[in-house]
Amino acid sequence: MTPEFLCLLCLGLCLGYEDEKKNEKLPKPSLHAWPSLVVEAQSNVTLKCQAPCQNVTFVLCKVNDSAYKQEQISTENEAEFLLTDLKLKDAGSYFCAYKTTASHEWSESSEHLQLVITDKHDELEAPSMKTVAHVCNPRTSGR
Repeated sequence: MTPEFLCLLCLGLCLGYEDEKKNEKLPKPSLHAWPSLVVEAQSNVTLKCQAPCQNVTFVLCKVNDSAYKQEQISTENEAEFLLTDLKLKDAGSYFCAYKTTASHEWSESSEHLQLVITDKHDELEAPSMKTVAHVCNPRTSGR
């Protein structure tokens, strides 16, 4: 065999291997919230997306909100998306995905993560309203 033939054979095998990898589905990433899935309004939460490989581009999306999309390139196998000064409208289901430089296609989406935003003012008011209703109810006042 000539050296030129061997070089072409190796090149063909390498390109074929790369094409094979492109057709493979990338595994799902995982998505976690820190410090919790339930947070107070006007506070912050970090959504961390983790992939099984490094040097990837991550994307964070919100279900039923096609306008919401955050991208982040990472040399590690994870990306942290900080959501600050949360409003009640920020509550909802989030998911992430990633792509490698070799694949150029997005992975499967992570499991959906349900973020709950609580309004502390409403929580404090609700028990006092129940107490007032209980005291003012003639059936429960012992009369």
